[in-house]
Order: sequence, then structure tokens, then C-alpha cells
Amino acid sequence: MHETRFMMGTLVSFTIVGMPKSAAEEAIHAAADEMQRVEDVFTIYGTVDNEIKRFNHAPLGQRVRLSDEINVVLHTAMRIQNQSHGAFNPALGALNQLWGFSKTPPPKHPPDQAIIEEKRQDLSHCLHEDQQGWWRDSAQCQLDFGGIAKGYAIDRGIHLLKKHGVEHALIDAGGDLRVMGQHGEHAWRIGIRHPRDAKKLLGVLHLKGDVSVVTSGDYERFFIDKGQRYHHILDPQTGYSSQRSQSVTVVGKRAMLTDAWSTAVFVLGKDAMKIVHKKPFQVLWVGKKGEREQSDGWHMLVQ
Repeated sequence: MHETRFMMGTLVSFTIVGMPKSAAEEAIHAAADEMQRVEDVFTIYGTVDNEIKRFNHAPLGQRVRLSDEINVVLHTAMRIQNQSHGAFNPALGALNQLWGFSKTPPPKHPPDQAIIEEKRQDLSHCLHEDQQGWWRDSAQCQLDFGGIAKGYAIDRGIHLLKKHGVEHALIDAGGDLRVMGQHGEHAWRIGIRHPRDAKKLLGVLHLKGDVSVVTSGDYERFFIDKGQRYHHILDPQTGYSSQRSQSVTVVGKRAMLTDAWSTAVFVLGKDAMKIVHKKPFQVLWVGKKGEREQSDGWHMLVQ
């Protein structure tokens, strides 16, 4: 059973095997509805009203109570921010909106340098929490869960599939995915796109069980201006597109974590490999010149 929906700015495909069609359809609809709910909770775009947008427009210093669900994701994001030395930052909302990669039409030129400098200031430790709630100390400090919410939505989708008795499935949200069980008698085969040639693969993963795969690449949303490639993965330190990587693929258990860490590793570049070897996931990094480096257990996933 296979079905596709458009949400979170991308095509999301659901595949279920080994289950009657009617039961599979019901499970997919439940998972898709849950993922749409998550998008509505976390998006900073569009017209839907939510807690994130209200927080981003609250006066500086004003405490705002966020739901338990948002608290969990935000605490996770800030933990990864700390562990990645600031490479992942959930407070880049104003900067991301300035670049406009999620808007229609997409940008063709970078913003003015002076405005970028203004928007990137005071973002490293601008979010605070006390017993009364969360607050921000800079007007440039605005929540944006774009680097982690899609993974969280996938995790919630898988949770709903499990609740409906599904044992073998795949949810693929524009290349960010999580699998369960296996595909018939075989493992799930997941191709990893070459960042400079869409017709080529860097490898094919063979996965069984409950596994997430997320790739961050500079080829997803980008433009080239005066010979320079600008893309949607911003370096919090510079305010510009990170220039250390072409793509990063992270394989782990929870899509929320692999989503965020794929962004963090992309921004950090090769130096991130010193951090990730202590983490419970595998990484394939492709550098700016096409050089590659992988974590110790990566070869066990590729055939």
C-alpha cells in the first residue's frame, strides 16, 4: 500500500507492506493527519496561528508558556545546540525569514550584508526558561524548528502506524525517512543521492528494523549568484549559507535527532566527525570539494 501527501513543504510518501489494504489506508490516514497536526503546531510560515508565532512576536522579556510537546522538542534542540557548539540553533527564525528559502517565489540574490549582520546578532544564548515560561532577550531571536520538526513529525507518524498495528512501513518526507521492519522478504533499500549529480548515488543503505535516515544537502533549496552557491542551511556564526559541506547523511533511531544532527554536522563540516563518533548513529559527510568521510560503523549499512 502506497500513498503520497503534500505537507511540510514537500511530498510525503507512506508505504505499508504485509497488511490488508483497508487497514493500511486507515493507518496511513491517521499518520498523515498527525503529521499535518505537527506541522501546524511548529510552522512559522503560512496563516495558521500557533504558540511558536505568538512567542516570536511577544515583547522581549515576557514569559510565554509553551505546550509540553513544544517544550520537549525545544529542550532537545537546545541540547543539540550545546553539543554541536552552536552549529544547530533553533532561534534563527528572523534570519531564515530574511533569506526566504521557504517562501514563494524563492530568492535569487542574497540579502543585504548589513541586514544579515543585524539579524545574526545575539542568537547564541538568546532563549531563556524559568518557572514562568520561556522568554527571549533579543528582537532577532525567533524560534524556527525547520531543522528538527520534520523529523519529529516523521516520528509521530511512525508512532501512529504502530498504534494501528503496522509492523513493516516507510515514511519518506522529501528524503528524510524512517522505516520499520522490512520490505517483504528483503531489507529496505535506501539510495543516498550524490550532491552534484542527481543521476548518481553515493551508496545504497540496506536497513531492517526501526531506523531513521536524514540527509541535509546544499542542493535542496539553493540559488547561484555571481558564481556563489547560496542554500537554506545557514551557519549561525556568519548568517550566510554554511560553506563546509555538500551533503550529510545521518542514520539513527529517532528521526527528530537524525534531522537535527544532519544540520549540525553540515554546518560544522569535517570537525563534526570528532563529535559524532561518540553518538549512537552513523554519518556520511561530503565536503565542499566532494571529499568524503564516514563514521566507523557506516560500512555495515552499505552494500
